[in-house]
Formats: sequence, C-alpha cells, structure tokens
Amino acid sequence: MEPHMKLETERLILRAVEVDDAPDLFPIMNDPEVTATLLLPYPYPEERVIQWIVSAGEAHQHAERYEIAVVPKDVGRAVGVCSLYRVSWEHLSAELVYWIGKGYWGRGYMTEAARRVLQFGFVDLGLERICIGCFTQNAASRRVIEKLGFQYEGLARGEFKKGEERFDTLHFAILREEFEG
Repeated sequence: MEPHMKLETERLILRAVEVDDAPDLFPIMNDPEVTATLLLPYPYPEERVIQWIVSAGEAHQHAERYEIAVVPKDVGRAVGVCSLYRVSWEHLSAELVYWIGKGYWGRGYMTEAARRVLQFGFVDLGLERICIGCFTQNAASRRVIEKLGFQYEGLARGEFKKGEERFDTLHFAILREEFEG
C-alpha cells in the first residue's frame, strides 16, 4: 500500500496515516479509556505523534508495516487506526493491530475496517497468516476478532507490563484459506 493509496468499504475510507491526521489522532491516543487495553504509552507525547506518522510512512515505503487511518465517510477525518504490523515476507505473515476513538465504539467501524485490511493483507500483499492479540479484559476487541473469523491459539499469561500491572493476552490467528472460505 503506497502512502497515497486508499482502500474503501461501504462506510469507510482506509488510507495511510498522514501528518494532517495528528490533531485528530492525538486526543484518541491520550484517552485513558482507549489506551487502557493498548500498549500505547500514556500519556502519549504530542511530538511523538508526528514522529510515529513519519516513521509509518517510511515503513509503508519499505513494506515493513502498514498504519492505516480509519476515516468514516460521513465524518471525514481519522477516528482510529487499523494496522498490519511485523510484516514478514519470509513467512508471509503479519499482526493486525487496531484502535478507535471512544465516540466511535459500538458502531461496527473497526470490524468493517479490519475485514478490509485483512483482504488487503491476503489478496493484495499475498500474506498467508495474520495474527492478533488482545488483553483478556478487552471483551469488545475479542468480539471483533471472533466476528472476523480468527481462531483462538492460546493465552500468554503476564505477557505485557503496563505501569505496575501485568496483563494476560489472548492470541488468535487467521489463515488465508480461512479468510477466503
């Protein structure tokens, strides 16, 4: 996905994150309810948002990761991000990561965005496997993962530390033939 390329769904435009998205994404990245179940640092420093977007553009050009802004057509600005991380061309695999602003929870946007990003990964990039993880207490994300057809692969106890707390992570994956079937 070239930085200027865009994907579409019925309700969404999905495109590479841009520097112009920083004012829209910064408040979401600093919402403690959004970041509670993410590995984003909190608070997220404003200067790091631009650095992250610039590094995302470089990663796109090198096909290392794809940071994709989720833009509802009726809103016209980025309300979240759905990404393919840790792209491995040797193993034809990647990790799906996503987050969305609290005002857009429960509308099906992330399920719609992630389904299109999975299609991009499997069809356009030729990946064979995409994995995803979520903290055990993130029931909403788990529902999205299951709606997308991911298969549960296991529990990683105490996998991540955030502040002073350790978090268990549920791991899932989907293979190309499962997505296409």
